[in-house]
Amino acid sequence: MKFLYVIILSTIFLASGCGIDSKLDRREDRLLGTWEIEKATFDEDGALFNNNVTNDFRGDRITFFRNGQLEYLTGDGRFFVGTWFIDALRDLDDDLEFTLDADFFDPGGFLAFRWLGTIDRLTNNNFNINISEVDGTLRLKWDKL
Repeated sequence: MKFLYVIILSTIFLASGCGIDSKLDRREDRLLGTWEIEKATFDEDGALFNNNVTNDFRGDRITFFRNGQLEYLTGDGRFFVGTWFIDALRDLDDDLEFTLDADFFDPGGFLAFRWLGTIDRLTNNNFNINISEVDGTLRLKWDKL
């Protein structure tokens, strides 16, 4: 009887592991390509309303490549390269939360900024991410080009 329980538990763990991997692969495939900023807001900790900061990001484009590399071009012409990966975390309700970790380097090879954010929405045409900052949350909404 114990042997049967071991087999059942092993099967559940293997099946759930494959499920997460396939969900990660699908999200990575959807993220590939070039995105342009649609809207940006900043929710300052303790504030009643968020700040529209879209003008600070106007014209920004980001391209995600399959090999975990990325390119970021700002609306004012600054260029960054970097790396990215998506991960999945389970919450207390057993729901999956997907995160994006990205590092951006300037032309001199120095770390310029980093995103560690939660993916709020990721379809073939829309990508929304919430990035935790020291004093609030930056919410970026992107459209696929």
